[in-house]
Amino acid sequence: MWLISCICALLLGGKLITVEAYHAHLAPLPDLSNHSGMVLGLSEMINLLAPKTLAILVLKETKIDKIDRLTVMIHHHNIPTCIFNNQEEYFQYIGNNLKKSLETTSLLFCHPEEMLEDLVDRRLAHRLSLYIFYWGARKAPTDLDRRLLREPLRVAVITNPRKNVFRIFYNQAKPNNRGELLSANWFDGNDMTFQKVPLLPTPTTVYKNFEGRVFKIPVIHKPPWHFVTYRKLNESTLNDTDLEQLELSSNGTDQYEVFEVTGGRDHNLIQLIAHRMNFSFKYADQEDRIQGTAIGPPENATFTGALGMLQRREVDLFLGDVAVTWERMQAVEFSFFTLADSAAFVTHAPRKLSEALALVRPFQVTVWPLVLLTIMMSGPILYMIIAMPYRLEDWARGTMARRRRFKIQRGPAFYHMQYIQEMNYGTLPGRAEIAGTPRHPTLDRCIWYTINVYLRQSATIPYNGHVSRFFSILLWLCATYVLGDVYSAQLTSQLARPAREGPIDTLGKLEVFMQRDGYQLLVERQSAFQAALVNSTGILQRLYRITQSQSHNDNESYLVNSVEDGIRFLVDNSKRAVFGGRETLYFNTKRYGAHRFQLSEKLYTRYSAVAVQFGSPFLDSLNEVIMRLFEAGIIEKITIAEYERMFGSQLGQFVDESAKTTKPESAETEGGKSKKNADSNEKLQPMNLRMLQGAFLALACGHSLGVLTLVLENKTKCIQVSFGWLKAWLHRFGLIFCKIGQAVRRSWRRLHDDD
Repeated sequence: MWLISCICALLLGGKLITVEAYHAHLAPLPDLSNHSGMVLGLSEMINLLAPKTLAILVLKETKIDKIDRLTVMIHHHNIPTCIFNNQEEYFQYIGNNLKKSLETTSLLFCHPEEMLEDLVDRRLAHRLSLYIFYWGARKAPTDLDRRLLREPLRVAVITNPRKNVFRIFYNQAKPNNRGELLSANWFDGNDMTFQKVPLLPTPTTVYKNFEGRVFKIPVIHKPPWHFVTYRKLNESTLNDTDLEQLELSSNGTDQYEVFEVTGGRDHNLIQLIAHRMNFSFKYADQEDRIQGTAIGPPENATFTGALGMLQRREVDLFLGDVAVTWERMQAVEFSFFTLADSAAFVTHAPRKLSEALALVRPFQVTVWPLVLLTIMMSGPILYMIIAMPYRLEDWARGTMARRRRFKIQRGPAFYHMQYIQEMNYGTLPGRAEIAGTPRHPTLDRCIWYTINVYLRQSATIPYNGHVSRFFSILLWLCATYVLGDVYSAQLTSQLARPAREGPIDTLGKLEVFMQRDGYQLLVERQSAFQAALVNSTGILQRLYRITQSQSHNDNESYLVNSVEDGIRFLVDNSKRAVFGGRETLYFNTKRYGAHRFQLSEKLYTRYSAVAVQFGSPFLDSLNEVIMRLFEAGIIEKITIAEYERMFGSQLGQFVDESAKTTKPESAETEGGKSKKNADSNEKLQPMNLRMLQGAFLALACGHSLGVLTLVLENKTKCIQVSFGWLKAWLHRFGLIFCKIGQAVRRSWRRLHDDD
């Protein structure tokens, strides 16, 4: 043995080593005895956590010597790692992963206080990012700001209370959101055991039961999703109940405005979710009382309204008719959709057309030209049927005459007139005619006959031929059983149910009416539909340009505070259209009377969901509950129940929802029946002379046409009579003047003779 050792020493450079060292030198393998407890404990905890990627940040040079051994141990567990010693590069790496929705676990060798504020300020706090701080002390740090450890930041701190024993503290071990580091697990390196598996509690397990946590939720009055009543109180009339349950907002005086949520579809939905997840909530008011709109560039936009409160983490979630858009998803996150809605617009209902044109309205515009063409062509066709044989006979006679003249000119000399007369080439037998007498009716007579047939007047067939009789029978059948019966049926239906103008149900029609008749488009202020109108292309962009051109002095004249206000403006002025969600428009039109409005077609699909804070840790648990409610049909049932409750109470009345109180079910039923009867009575109206004014106008037009025809026919005679009357009077006046002149001349002569 000694000899072998000496030989090995000579071969290895003269150093004396043992056989075990020699084998270790030839084949270096990881030996656990050469690693500290920290490396072993961290590697086992990372292995149990099983992250998809691990980012290691090292800011202390004293621990760099152990990082290599730690990465080797982690690589043995097939976990990809990325090591950083630059804080900015690390922040950029985490931010890029969040943009790609990649889950990242970080192992940080630094003081937690050095990183927490930067993580919160850079919006790197997210449920997809877990930050594990190695804190080598015996106890967890107690000087950390709990406000920085609140949701959605996920922080785990590892301590080393004794040799080879590590404890893991976690800020999301409880769903109370107090920012407390609670003991979540521990690892004993002596026997390689963990207290529990998995290493950290999963968010779905923690946030399955909120244990009575109180959520702060902003609310906006927007039927049928939320019904909110506002009232003003003096400071002296406030009681403890108002101070505890109602949110106060001062208007700069001694008066306060308090609000109360009286119902709504989403109010019932949040109550159901709160019961299922065991949390309570209180509503919060906001100054603008709007959902919110983006201000600034899309990458770093700041929102106003309720979404702004959620972005600043002043509230926990926002439930209502909150549309999911790309701009909003940059600031907040959305749950599984609670409503699949469509964008639409509402205008006034199609109005009744004038009864003066009832006689010409039964047929469509495309039918009348064909009917008029048939009436105009029937007379000439009848004339051609009657006159064609005579025309052919005249043509044949002329042809034979030309041939006869040609043969006389080219034939033998013995052909003379006597032979021609004997052969009857001059006239056809049986066709002797009186000079100047036509053998068939004229064109005007045929036209007048067809007009009499179509007008159901008595008329005599202008010709006794079989073909003309057959054609006359066809005209009579067409006028009686086709035009007459169809026209009578259509006219009866038009008088029984008066015709209405075409509905405005597409964006193209709305654009035409806005350009031609000055219609104005209204949209809710700072809503997703305003953003869609401003930022869209195509026809929506053209509508926005027309809206801007209509606003000469006020560029925001097309904005309304709510869809309900827009419906009220539409009732006051029919030349307006309200753009919004189809469900919201449908509900408000039903409240004010569905017969007053016309709802357009579906424009594009939009989804409404629950908005939560960016990176909220309980989003998965909330999605699970909402998906179960959706699949079970409970959300749809809640929506239908809200419609039935509201539609049965005073439909069509112009009431202020802020001053409306809920009535008993019996009163709602009676109100619904009375309104239904009123609507039916409004639709059923007795006939009156106004419906028949078209017939009187047609009669007046006929009389006027007759008088005009009479005047035109007797124009020459009237002129002659007028001139004769004038000539007679002139002749009489001339005779009178002549007699006066003769009498004056006689008197003058007598005087002259006397002189």
